[in-house]
Amino acid sequence: MYRGLSNTLLLVIASGAFLSSAYALDGGTLRVNPRNGWSAFEVITIGDDPAGDGFSWSMPERFDGLGAWLSDASTLRLQVNHEAIDATISEVNLDLANFRTAISNTISGGTPGGVSFVTSARQAYDRWSSDGGATWTNTSGTSNTSFLRFCSGQSYSPNTFGVDRGFVDNIYITGEEVNFGRLVALDLENRDFYQLSGTVGSGGDGIGGMPFDSWENAALLDTGEIGHVALLLSPDGGTGDMKIYIGEKGKDVSGNASNDFLARNGLAYGSYYFLKDSLPSSGTSTNGTFDIATSSRGRLNSSKLEDVDTSPGDPTQAVLGDQNSGLFTFDFDFDFSGGSFDASGSGFSITKIQDHVDDDDNFFGDADNVDWTAPTVLGGTAYPDGLIFVNEDTGNGQIWMNTPDGGDLTLIGDTTGISGSTESTGILDISNLVGYNPGSILLTNNQGSNSSLTVLINPNATAVPEPSALVLAMSTGIALVVARRKAKPTGCNPLA
Repeated sequence: MYRGLSNTLLLVIASGAFLSSAYALDGGTLRVNPRNGWSAFEVITIGDDPAGDGFSWSMPERFDGLGAWLSDASTLRLQVNHEAIDATISEVNLDLANFRTAISNTISGGTPGGVSFVTSARQAYDRWSSDGGATWTNTSGTSNTSFLRFCSGQSYSPNTFGVDRGFVDNIYITGEEVNFGRLVALDLENRDFYQLSGTVGSGGDGIGGMPFDSWENAALLDTGEIGHVALLLSPDGGTGDMKIYIGEKGKDVSGNASNDFLARNGLAYGSYYFLKDSLPSSGTSTNGTFDIATSSRGRLNSSKLEDVDTSPGDPTQAVLGDQNSGLFTFDFDFDFSGGSFDASGSGFSITKIQDHVDDDDNFFGDADNVDWTAPTVLGGTAYPDGLIFVNEDTGNGQIWMNTPDGGDLTLIGDTTGISGSTESTGILDISNLVGYNPGSILLTNNQGSNSSLTVLINPNATAVPEPSALVLAMSTGIALVVARRKAKPTGCNPLA
């Protein structure tokens, strides 16, 4: 999942771009049913190996977490997790102009219109390190047995929450959903993969380093300053204890000044804290604290903590799907006033926004992957706090949309009755990357024997008006709208 989208507007407007008249892998058999006016088309399916891309890479099984970023002005690059025993991450590259045409054709005519947009697929990393980059294992572009069950994941842009706040580089974070699993980070620019659990140096006043656990995902939160990063850690199984990692930027594993990849992103030196509270059965709990006590008493614990995601409109807030009890939002109050994290002066609240109904086609329940969008306007209706999308971990694979207070709950898709399709997973809003208001264009996976990646299009999808940013006319006839990043104050509406 890609964070920082609300801070970035990067559109490529094609003039005279060549569009193939034949289908490639894209636009294949639909594996998700769009509902309530939404439309859909397929991107890529298990076993697909794009011809002529120079890589021998058939898409592995069990699609799960997703990420996306613009690797250059003409390419939308996706990361696709594979929650398999032999886990890996696929990189799928799309021709941005053609992909936008397929979206436009589907909005106007119901199908992508034969436009070819998948250009290549391969493993997302060339090498990985289990010791912070001291040594490397080459992957040679093939799947390997080094990793197990990569579950949810999400990618982040540089200056995620404003200048020097958040990560410094384009990063994809994911983890192994197994006991004593590893949290890992992918350097998207250099295709280097780093193990974080057990390698991060001990810094700060919490429990030193980055823990092992049965990881579902991690959500980057805004610390409000430039010296640290904060990751909300959600383990599905394992300890079942929700945690927060606080990393010091610019320090290596020994606490010395460094500017290497892990150090500059706060992933080489830090510590973690347990969240102390419980998920409320209704309403809001306001007394959450952070703790390093060895006793498990009072820890926020659940047997099925699932995906977490940050609110782009207020990045001190996050959403959690819990498969056994519902959908929750968190509101964090961090104290870094003394230059370091003050756990005693920090806290959080939790609000339940959807209840859980177990495995029922007609009701919300079994929450798994989640995605919180930036503030938006769709079909003339303003959503000042954005929208939250949720996948269900059930055989019918329901996909839901609601507002962050739980209102306007709408079923937008499912996998009911589709052969080889099971749970939906990996929900991701890519609207800003393809020129639409947030909440317009989504990606989602189905994880069955016909595992596949699907585009879902909102019936109120709203294209972004031509921006007032500097437009550079290029000799190729393609105009690049230059991105304008700006820090967004807490709770503001960038569309206002």
